Amino acid sequence: MPNKEILALEKELEKLRREPPGSELVSVLNKLASAYLHSDSGRSEECAQEAYELAEKQRNYSEQARSCNVLGTINLEAGNFAEAMSYSRKSMEIYEELENKNGIASVLSVIARIYMSQGIFDKALEHYHLSLRIIQECGASKEEIATRHMNIGACYNILHRLDPALSSYEFALSIMEESGNRRKLAYLYNNIGTIYGEKEDLSKAQEYFHKALDIRQDLGDKPGIASTLGNMGILHEIHGENESALKCLIRGLELYEEIGNIRGIAHTCGWIGGIYTVLGRLDEAESYIIRGLSITRKLNLKDREILCLGKIIDMYEAKGDLTKALQYSRELKTCIEEYLNEKSMDKIAGLQVQFETEKKEKEAEIYRLKNVELSAMNDELRDALTHVKKLQGLLPICASCKKVRKDDGYWQQIELYVSDHSDATFSHGICPECMIKLYGKEFTHE
Repeated sequence: MPNKEILALEKELEKLRREPPGSELVSVLNKLASAYLHSDSGRSEECAQEAYELAEKQRNYSEQARSCNVLGTINLEAGNFAEAMSYSRKSMEIYEELENKNGIASVLSVIARIYMSQGIFDKALEHYHLSLRIIQECGASKEEIATRHMNIGACYNILHRLDPALSSYEFALSIMEESGNRRKLAYLYNNIGTIYGEKEDLSKAQEYFHKALDIRQDLGDKPGIASTLGNMGILHEIHGENESALKCLIRGLELYEEIGNIRGIAHTCGWIGGIYTVLGRLDEAESYIIRGLSITRKLNLKDREILCLGKIIDMYEAKGDLTKALQYSRELKTCIEEYLNEKSMDKIAGLQVQFETEKKEKEAEIYRLKNVELSAMNDELRDALTHVKKLQGLLPICASCKKVRKDDGYWQQIELYVSDHSDATFSHGICPECMIKLYGKEFTHE
């Protein structure tokens, strides 16, 4: 069911379609594209594409850049990284031309996410930090700054650089606690909890997980509740608290089933099966792990398939069925190789996008510099031409008095004619020959 904002925008769009298309129509289409972005990507793309085409016709460059940014995000979430980068770069070019720093910062964040999705984390961090610097220069709100720190923290977290990740998250947390954005607070508490879990600080991890869980339960955020319960369950399992782990994971699984989150179901089934193996409840373990493994293979979720295969090997070893354990060990080896190959291909594809993008940027810069050089040469030429006027053609000049005949038939002193047709002016003197002729041979030139 669309939310109130979307319903209001759709109603406004219907009204505007009765009128000739103008800038207001483009604006509403872009707002709808953004509103549908995380709920209906097809409708979002439809609105953004129409807005882009109308904005291009109207030469409404600001809205055109906005449309490109949304289209870049849609392609990013669909895994079409080359298209995502192409749209983002187009948006960036327009925003740079308009000198719209907030727009530039927004696009930089999308580009950072594109790099992050392809495992090019150095580039992702570079763009996130640049985006942060720009919005700070623009006087952005504290919450916007906190969001950038959350992005940077997530990037460091994936790189397993726990201290800078924790530092970024805690900085964002100090702002979010002040602003009262509870959804983002829950996100931060949950992620800080995972870092303390990695650091093997159980009490700190539990403290932050409980804070996240309280907020998510209060908000009725079922996906968030399931995620935090899963993290708590895994933490209990790592520390040998198997009954507490099962309680959290089974509740999380129920929520994933309720909302139809297949990935969450597969992941959680693997962990539950692993705990039942440790507890010696092997038939229950087999049931859960087989279920999780089936889902991962159906959806080609290699990372979760690796988890389930590891758990099923342990389970069959505990059952004493070494033939099946060996069979799944071979499958695990193959799965790991395929997963690493996929990651390598993604990285190569990402680097190719990066190479092509940087190549285009360099070509554009060379073209720009050539134009600058040509423009400078033209300026110099224009300056020269303003100081030089050429007398061209044959001049009819009197053989006796040296007057020049003008186009209208009148005769004019040569000095006046030249002055009228060029920027030259005359000053008069007497040459040495005429000096002698006028004043006698006694005169000698010094």
